[in-house]
Amino acid sequence: MPIHDPYEELGLKRDATDDDIGRAFRKLAARYHPDRNPGNAASEEKFKRIAEAYRILHDSKARAAYDRGGEEEVRVQTGFRGFDTSQDVMSHFGDLLGGLFGGRVRHRAFRDAMPEFLMEEEPQEDVSSNAQEEVRIDFTTAALGGTVEVPLPRGGVAEMRVPPGTQPGQIFRLAGQGVGGDLLVRVRVELPRTLSAEQRSLLVAFQRTLRR
Repeated sequence: MPIHDPYEELGLKRDATDDDIGRAFRKLAARYHPDRNPGNAASEEKFKRIAEAYRILHDSKARAAYDRGGEEEVRVQTGFRGFDTSQDVMSHFGDLLGGLFGGRVRHRAFRDAMPEFLMEEEPQEDVSSNAQEEVRIDFTTAALGGTVEVPLPRGGVAEMRVPPGTQPGQIFRLAGQGVGGDLLVRVRVELPRTLSAEQRSLLVAFQRTLRR
């Protein structure tokens, strides 16, 4: 899909600073967020376009590529081709967007999960009417993403999608899967108690990349 002029989308000049870019994105994302404009296709399209603009401009490599040769240079240098849906935006910027409405926005992300679920950063509402469950995942699934089976109060299980970067204690909502309400699923991330020599070597190498 074509990528529009990121400076124009965010209402910025070419010499905009990183702070300018962040402020412009947060302001526009709050205005056009799908949860604030349910069913509004035009707002969703605008939301995707400003997210694409931010994806390019907040990354120094992508921004330099765009300044040199436009969207084609961005694709060649970074592989980024835009977002197809607002769910793609949520999966990419979920942590950043989660704070736009005081932490109470429920991201309608990962709609391919069965059943559909809503992701919450820190639920502030009264959850007494909702069933609760805890599931365990290994740390690689938390980091890379995957799926986990969740026992349902009424019997059976549901397969829930775990997005990359899931944090210990993060809560997901399985809509309508509780008893007379939703099912809140808290994720517990399990760390291995022992490591093989190869596993330890790989983790040490990964740790070094984080310090660069």
